[in-house]
Order: sequence, then structure tokens, then C-alpha cells
Amino acid sequence: MGKVFPASAKEAKRILVDIDVFGTDPITAFETAAKYMPNKPFAEFLYGYTTVLKVGGDVKNYVNNKLKETLDLSTSKVRRITDSVGTLAEAYLTVTAVMGITLFSLFQLEGVIAHNNSGLTTLYTFSYLVVPALSALFIFIIDGTQPKQPYFNKRPYYVFFECVPIGVVLFLLPLPLEPSLHISVALISIMIIPSISAFRQSRNRSGLEKALPDFIRDVAEGRKIGLSPEGSIEQLASKNYGRLSKSIKTMGSQISWGLPILKVIKTFADSVDSWITMAIGTLMVEVVDVGGGTVNSFSQMADFTRKVNEIEADKRSALRSYVFVVYMAGIMLVLTTFMMVYFLSTPIHFSGPVAATPGITISPATVQGLLTASIFDGWVIGFVAGKMGGGTVADGFKHAMALVIIGAMMVALSGVLLGHPI
Repeated sequence: MGKVFPASAKEAKRILVDIDVFGTDPITAFETAAKYMPNKPFAEFLYGYTTVLKVGGDVKNYVNNKLKETLDLSTSKVRRITDSVGTLAEAYLTVTAVMGITLFSLFQLEGVIAHNNSGLTTLYTFSYLVVPALSALFIFIIDGTQPKQPYFNKRPYYVFFECVPIGVVLFLLPLPLEPSLHISVALISIMIIPSISAFRQSRNRSGLEKALPDFIRDVAEGRKIGLSPEGSIEQLASKNYGRLSKSIKTMGSQISWGLPILKVIKTFADSVDSWITMAIGTLMVEVVDVGGGTVNSFSQMADFTRKVNEIEADKRSALRSYVFVVYMAGIMLVLTTFMMVYFLSTPIHFSGPVAATPGITISPATVQGLLTASIFDGWVIGFVAGKMGGGTVADGFKHAMALVIIGAMMVALSGVLLGHPI
């Protein structure tokens, strides 16, 4: 319980201490907990709960109404969070993309026309210091606005840090590649394994959460025809629930071996890699242990889980457009460099007897420095895209790798598309 609901478990222990150690009656203990409760909605719930107990009201109806109210508040909160993240996304894109493209153009022009490195030095400072710092700041701000779950698997982050030395070694090796492609290979080598790990984890978590309401609803249907919770789960072991099927088959096998249903469900809750699934599994243990696993209780859990999934799906759908805009920003950083180099180095032809104006000679080292900076910025922007769209930086691993691959492909094809060697 403490792993899934750490804050609630802490408050429950305090209430039990008041009741068992200090001899306080339960209603007074609840009121005392509500008085010092830092979470206002939970404090209001406890105050209302004690009031219903005092007047002898319908506790079940009160809890159901508060559950509906909580879900409605969660839906409204998701909308507000989406608006907040959208505003932050627009601000981030303005600072990094619009200002970045503008500064890229101005500093390129200054360095190329003046034939010195003053503009390029400022550009490198912006690309390698300012953009990562701003990205980290925006990730921190977005993290403060988004709701957090008490549990999440940190494995993709561990894999990422383990792969960083691989990228550093590849970057330091004298590979026969241009600097922009060289850094692309190094960044891709860092991201490919963490991206796979994060993608598998996200896909597995989504599969579990998507199938969970159907499983709980089928358990409720089994209870309707007179099956026990154990019999319902055992009968459903052969049904296909996608990524949840393996766990349900394990539960069915454990029940057939004679293990207690409470232990079976608790083992299931501890083995899955999804906080929502863990929470519902923990609630199933309480429902079976206290209430015997009634049809109504399982039906309410199924409705609750489906509503939570719909809220999360709406949030991801609303933020998906901002992820697309971030992709366009990363692509434009690379494309701006190409266009600037191409137009500055192309002779200008006038009509009539006026001779053509020769283009500016741009050294390959300068072009490669600009492309390398733009690819690195695209890599950094990918992390912010993941935080905006998926809620975690790990979701940005695939976006960062995709932007680097797109940038490297544009560099490799630039000679063909623009007719300008890199």
C-alpha cells in the first residue's frame, strides 16, 4: 500500500496511531487528520465523511458522489494543464526556434561577410549553452505543472547514462566523416538503446492500462452469474487481453495451485510496470478482503479505470500538435543553415548589361560548424518534445534520436537537393 499510495498510507498510519495508541474515537481521529491535511480536496472528503457518519447518512452514496466529483475535477485539471503546457510550448518555441533561426541567420551572415569568427563564436555559445539551459528550465517548469504518479520505472534513464560513454568514445574516434555526420553518429549511438527501452516500457504500460478495464468488467460479469472472484479470474485466464494476458494467465495458474486470492492479486499488483494497474490491483485486494468482491464494486473499478484512461488519452491527443511543431522547429534549424549557405554562395544575375555579382566563398569548416550546432540543438529540443507530449523526459528519447536522424539525412542529401557541397 505504501508503494502505491505513499501519502495516503502515511496519513492512515497517523490516524491509526491516534485510535490505537491515544485512544481517540475514529470520527475525532478523522477530523483531526482533516484539520492538518495539506491536501484541500482530501481534507474536504474527510470532513464530509465524518459529517455523514455523525448524522447517519448514506456513506456509500457520499463516496460515490465524491468519486464522480474527483473524476470531473481531474478532467478539468487535465484541460488546464494542457492549456498551461501549450502556453509553455509556444514560449519555448519562440525562444529556441524563432529566436534560434533568427540568430542563426544573423550570426552566420556576420561571420561569413566579415570573414571572422565573432558571429560564429556567439552562435556556438547560444547553441551549446543557451539552448540546453533554456530546455532544462522549460522541462523543470513543465514538470511542475504536470500531475505526477507515485511510481515510475527509471530504467530508461539508467540505460541512457550507461550509453553516454559509447557516444563520447565514438565522437572522439577519428572517423572518416564530416563533423556534422560525426556528431550525428555519436548522438544516435547514445539514444538508440534508451529509445528502445523507453518505447517498450511505454508500449507495455499503455497495453496494460488499456486492457485493465475490460478485465475488471469481465470479472464483474463472472460475479453476476455466481462465480467467485477466484473462479472468474481462472475462467478468464484463456482470454486474450493483449499485454495483460500474461499476468492473467499467471494469476489463473496460481489460483489453480490453491494460492489465496489475496496473495495472487497482490503478486499481480507488485509485478506490473504501471502505477494505475498497481493501484487498481491494490484496490482489488481491498475489495475482495473487505467486501467479498461484489459485482457493483468491480463495475465501479472498471468505470473508474476506463475514465482515467480516457483522461490520459485526451491529454496526449491535445499535446500531440505541439510535438509536431517542435519537430518542425528542429528541422528548420538545419534547413535555415542550408538555405543561408546556398543563397550567400550563389551568384546574383541581373538583367541587361550589368555583370553578375559573385557569391561569397564560405569555407567547409564554417558550414560544418553551423550544421553541427543545428543538429545538436535538434537533439536537445527532442527531450522537451517528449516532456510536453508524454509527460516524461524518457518519452523524448525517441524524438531526440528522430530529429538527429532527420538532420543527418538532410546533411547527407544537401549536395543533391541544393547543389551545394558540404
